[in-house]
Amino acid sequence: MNGILTIDIGNTRAKYAVFQDKNIVETNVFDPLGDDLTKLLARCPYINKGIISSVGGKVEECLAQLKNIKTVVLSSGTKLPFSLTYAEKTKIGADRLALVAAAYAEKPHQNSLIIDIGTCITYDVLTADDRHLGGPISPGMKLRFKAMHEHTALLPMCEPTRDELKFVCDDTVECLQSGVQLGVFYEIKEFIEQYALKFNDLNVFISGGDNIFLENKLKNCIFANSNFMFNGLRLILEYNDNQ
Repeated sequence: MNGILTIDIGNTRAKYAVFQDKNIVETNVFDPLGDDLTKLLARCPYINKGIISSVGGKVEECLAQLKNIKTVVLSSGTKLPFSLTYAEKTKIGADRLALVAAAYAEKPHQNSLIIDIGTCITYDVLTADDRHLGGPISPGMKLRFKAMHEHTALLPMCEPTRDELKFVCDDTVECLQSGVQLGVFYEIKEFIEQYALKFNDLNVFISGGDNIFLENKLKNCIFANSNFMFNGLRLILEYNDNQ
């Protein structure tokens, strides 16, 4: 029995998923600076290869624990099932490549827009002829809340809410939540409309930890589950095995 370990190290936390064939059998968060991966491999000896996507560093610490399995560190130099048109290829985030690969796995050879709502909001396009086009990056919800709190004297630190957002607010917290969350909603809505004018039959994927705050608000979008990026990493690893 063969197993694949996929690792995503983001700006705020690190996560892994273990695959057997194309099925995820385990997911969890972990500490790259601890020995969580060593314990995982001891518990799951069938894992024989892995792939790491990192925007938060700590790759060497992970590799030290994965020295007994073949591990790919995702970068623009990794073989991908699509071509990169990004001028500064070496500077594109591994997380964006993994998300584009996940869209490719879901809707191959189709126009797709991938929007990731995390620490930052990123926009990426995968064209029907398998080209990746990089798009804008803007602050995510929590960064917007944090910026207003840290760069003003009186505004409190707030968290996103799933309550109904108002255009007429009763207190400061409501004002901040409506400003940030409605601002993000209208930003994304307008970007989708502009991309749809440029790319026919556009699939729109919404991923990232804060996508839950936009569910049922954006129409005709595919709200990706928490395993979306892991499926992209698995696809990239399998693609490299077959080259």
